[in-house]
Amino acid sequence: MQVNLGIIFRGVYVSGMSKTGVSGDIRLNGELLQCFFSECERHFRFLEQRYGYMFFCGLLEYRNNYKMIKPLNQQEFNGPFMAVTRYEKGEQAFEITYSSIQFLIEAHAFYNPIDRFELSEIMTAARKSDTALRGDWGVSDVSLIKKTIREMAQSFEKHSRILLEPGDKLLNRAMTIRHKQLEQSIREKHKISIDATCQHAAKAYREKNYRLVVQLLEPVKRYLKRGEIKKLERAKKLLFT
Repeated sequence: MQVNLGIIFRGVYVSGMSKTGVSGDIRLNGELLQCFFSECERHFRFLEQRYGYMFFCGLLEYRNNYKMIKPLNQQEFNGPFMAVTRYEKGEQAFEITYSSIQFLIEAHAFYNPIDRFELSEIMTAARKSDTALRGDWGVSDVSLIKKTIREMAQSFEKHSRILLEPGDKLLNRAMTIRHKQLEQSIREKHKISIDATCQHAAKAYREKNYRLVVQLLEPVKRYLKRGEIKKLERAKKLLFT
């Protein structure tokens, strides 16, 4: 995924806002965004000063399969937003994002142009844990933004050796863990779906709606327990007698 950076402004993040005649929602979103950007720049500055990363910030949007970071304007404050601060060096980048959906703050790492990792995935692969790197949701006021960003930056700096240079072995382990977690999630969702189907079939059986029992259980027969298979076979016999 290529990144097309729009005109990024630094230091002053809110421009063209009048102190009067601005709705409460616009003012609130403006305050939250300004706080997010300024706190990120303040606490993650070590990435610039110590490691030579370049800093960009703005609102994130996708256009024609390009990810763009564009500057803020007043009209955008009262709608949904995805704010991002990005620290970039060569093909490697780190992003801290703040979304109006659940007021979620989270951080991701890009070690090549294709793969994106949550910082917590890298830490798990390194057999370490730091909850601050997971970010948080419900971050809907200035004090929570400051706390979340400060703690995330402190943890990032503490584990910078791992996060900045994880190496291929660690990244491969992180990808393996991700795939296993995805498979587990799929299995759990599948089990929930089968259990719900069996419950509907049991209700239909009690109501002597044997046609519905067959319709529900036959497509998932290979996943049924012995008792459910017997119920299916009895329903078939009762349906055709």
